[in-house]
Amino acid sequence: MLLLALPGLLFLLVPILAVVPMSFTAGQVVEFPPEQWGLAAYRELFADPRWGQAIVFSLKVSGVAVVLSVVAAGFAAIGLSRLHMRGEALVTAVILAPLAMPVVVLALGTFQFFIQVQLNGTLAGIALAHAVLGVPYVFLTVRAALSKLDMALVRSAMSLGAGTLAVLRWVYLPAILPALLSGALLVFVVSFDEVVVSLFLSGPGAVTLPVKLLTEVQFNLSPTIMAVSTLLLAVVVFALVLGIVMFGVHRTVYRIAIKE
Repeated sequence: MLLLALPGLLFLLVPILAVVPMSFTAGQVVEFPPEQWGLAAYRELFADPRWGQAIVFSLKVSGVAVVLSVVAAGFAAIGLSRLHMRGEALVTAVILAPLAMPVVVLALGTFQFFIQVQLNGTLAGIALAHAVLGVPYVFLTVRAALSKLDMALVRSAMSLGAGTLAVLRWVYLPAILPALLSGALLVFVVSFDEVVVSLFLSGPGAVTLPVKLLTEVQFNLSPTIMAVSTLLLAVVVFALVLGIVMFGVHRTVYRIAIKE
């Protein structure tokens, strides 16, 4: 099976890995393989404050999106697991709708709505839109964790006088904490990588790194872009290794498959 999958893996990985040597060219033109090797692209990257601003802004957006999606999806999953109300499937479908909806449609609708509430071109607006995209991932992971929770523990805690906050703190949170961390990692990757929604909602002082990359590719294809791409590839590899260390190979691969 591995031999059968090897051509497909090479087809996917070789173009990505080709970015790495192109980032070490000493010239001003992107070429593979480079005629001269150097760190000029990385020096230019760190010398240009606009790249740093885009990276910092993306980190802020992703951080806020993680917090919003984890809180919203966590409470939604817990609430639906306890209510068992009529129409639960409809509510679940609404929560998972961003997974099936074309991103450009969601971006256009969000753009039109945010114009009315003056959230276009703001960190809060972009982070809120990214949180909507991230909620389904946290919801699915938390719901899977709750399916293994013995509800007798909840009933026992309540019968002993534990209030709602105490039950959440001492019963639910320990059971879903790994799922929350896994979902948060997924949301961070989704938010940091999102370009379509960010492109619709960006403004003069609100440009994320993917939007910056897209505009540079359109108007100024240079080795600096390859340097940024190489650093992003390193971050992805680090996140993958972190996921394997925290959750194991099988669970990490499963969560990556859900994202794709």
